Amino acid sequence: MSRARRRGATAHLLAVGRRASAGAAGRRDPRLTVQALSLVLAAMAAALLVWSAQAVHAVYEGREARISARLPVPAAQPGAKPAAWWTQSDDSYREWAFSVVYLEPAAPSAPLPPGLPRWPEPGEAFVSPALLDAMPAATTRFGRLAGTVAEEGLADTGELFVYARPPAGVTIQGYETTLGITGFGAERPADPPYFVSQSFDRPESDLYWLLVPQLGLPAGVLLVVASRLGARQRDRRLAVLYAIGGGRSVRARIAAGECLRPLAAGTVLAGLPLLVVTLTGVRLPLTGYRVAAADLAPLRWQFPLALVAGWVALCLLFAALHLRVRPAGSGRPRPARPLPSAWPGVLSGIGALAVVSGAAAGGAMGIRLFVLGTTLTLIGLPPLLGRAAARVSVRLTGHGTGNAARLVGGRWAAAHPAVIARAGAALVVMLGLVAQAVVMVTDLTSEARNATVLGERLDDRLLEVYSAPTGEAAHARFAAALAPEDRVLRVVPGGGASGTGPPVLRGDCRDLAALGAMRSCPRERPVPVHEVYRERTPRTEALRWMSFGLVHVQAAASRERLLKEQGPFVVLTSGPEGRERAERAARATLPLPHVGVPGDANVIGAQARARQADWVVLVAAVGFLLLALTGAAGLLHAFLDRADELRALAGYTSGAGFHLRVAWWGMGVPMACALGLAALLAGVLAAVNLGFLSPSGSSPLGLLGGGLALAVVVCGAATVLGGWLGARFTHRWVPRGD
Repeated sequence: MSRARRRGATAHLLAVGRRASAGAAGRRDPRLTVQALSLVLAAMAAALLVWSAQAVHAVYEGREARISARLPVPAAQPGAKPAAWWTQSDDSYREWAFSVVYLEPAAPSAPLPPGLPRWPEPGEAFVSPALLDAMPAATTRFGRLAGTVAEEGLADTGELFVYARPPAGVTIQGYETTLGITGFGAERPADPPYFVSQSFDRPESDLYWLLVPQLGLPAGVLLVVASRLGARQRDRRLAVLYAIGGGRSVRARIAAGECLRPLAAGTVLAGLPLLVVTLTGVRLPLTGYRVAAADLAPLRWQFPLALVAGWVALCLLFAALHLRVRPAGSGRPRPARPLPSAWPGVLSGIGALAVVSGAAAGGAMGIRLFVLGTTLTLIGLPPLLGRAAARVSVRLTGHGTGNAARLVGGRWAAAHPAVIARAGAALVVMLGLVAQAVVMVTDLTSEARNATVLGERLDDRLLEVYSAPTGEAAHARFAAALAPEDRVLRVVPGGGASGTGPPVLRGDCRDLAALGAMRSCPRERPVPVHEVYRERTPRTEALRWMSFGLVHVQAAASRERLLKEQGPFVVLTSGPEGRERAERAARATLPLPHVGVPGDANVIGAQARARQADWVVLVAAVGFLLLALTGAAGLLHAFLDRADELRALAGYTSGAGFHLRVAWWGMGVPMACALGLAALLAGVLAAVNLGFLSPSGSSPLGLLGGGLALAVVVCGAATVLGGWLGARFTHRWVPRGD
């Protein structure tokens, strides 16, 4: 056969498949419409997955390029004269940490860091726009505000970042962390990272692990479900082709003809809005992360090419699912009511035992057992829910048989528990797993929980102030810059014969008494803190977080002696502006200062991990919606597949009310029972998790309620659509003009 004839045969076979998917002229089967919509959704999910994967790669490439461009290039030789001095400190605002980079030009021709229009003058600072929006006090905390850092100097538009120059009289030269640099644009070291950026600091691979299961699985499920919708007619058609000698190639081309147009429509419907996003940028919901249009610029030509490749791949996969001819089955009689399989109950029982054992054991081993048990329970749950829904339908239709719609719909649901199980399987498993993930990710460590409680009680009225080593004059300027009512203490290294004793808190007796009621003020020698104070207070407990151990207390001989010693300051502030006052005083007088509440490092790290739950929920919400639509499509098609059984009643009903009631009892009531039981079980598992393993995790009630509401809306729409389409489908059977 010539190449032209083969092309003509391929076009003819594709047209055969296209006509088979369209149905007879003027009499389109609603089941074919459901199949086409499933293919459209599968293509849209695949396009979203492709765009998301490409966007993640492009955004990370842009971030890495901008971060590398602002990295300092150290002077090649230790004795070489640098162009500028560079060092980094950090600061925090509420539960966010960010970098503060101090710069000091050493030559007039020193190259500027990216994002700055000029070198800051002494005592000036350039602040990122996101930090100014989040923290209004940033206009004065780091010095005089000289402007904002441009986008090319930030990892992303939401980064909290500061460039500052020390004020006159304060220098950053001569310290171990200070670099003499010749410019900017060094390669980024792998570990440790130079900058603290908490807009999103997870590696790129983590997002791929999040996207592929949450979006790839629904796309695959939609494609498989669409390939099995109308399976009876398609299998019969393929069996005829096989009987007359049609090979795999013929069957594949006919199957491909069925899906070409729906998959192309879904690809275009999803591709066009996503292509527009590459021109405008987007702010992601829940997370608040801003994806800049400049980072998405490579997608403007990469994404259309990937869409074409994805469309071809989906068509080939759909055709591959129809290569095997399914046998029609033997003539052996089958039991009217096959015995239900026992594996779902056994699997769920084993999972429940593992959940209880994990909750009782606690710790890392308990968490592993709980996760394993939750997974096993949720895997075995859908068949059990389908059977439970069938039993409910039997009970509901056992009485009041005068209601024909109730009888027909209930008996249909009771006879098809597998349809209910398949419709709700993915929803049940995904909802339960995401709820447990949210609880575990948002759970704080014991140190973070204690530090959070301590921080709430201290209310920024006890601060620790660190700085690079400096002289008495700088310490005196810092103390003088504070308010008269603020109290200043020092934590100095311990003495003793070995010089390695516990740290000592020193200060005036009146200032020491501000920590709590004292038994006596020790002047001769340091005394353990529990012997000095009558009772434990939040302020005395904060000392343990500063020293990580036993603290001694001793009165200072004089204020001058106190300022001569080296060690962190402890500042007891007064009034709501005490924190900002101490911040401004430290940055105006001390080199490389750090001001914070004792224990806030534990809280910041734990909250950064907890914010990852927003990303999990964001991606899971899209996957859950796709799975809900998948389940609704399968349920709707299964109902319409049996709608011809109602044709005998079509002559007695003129409207769609009867069919809507049948759909309500056949689809709506069973799915409502199944979804309600699934949400209840997911809530019980989350309650066990919160009560025994993750006591400070976030409650998933909002997530469960939102997921349940979404599933109910989708299934309700499928119920109404099933009744309406069933009425139109069956009324066509009524003979006319006889």
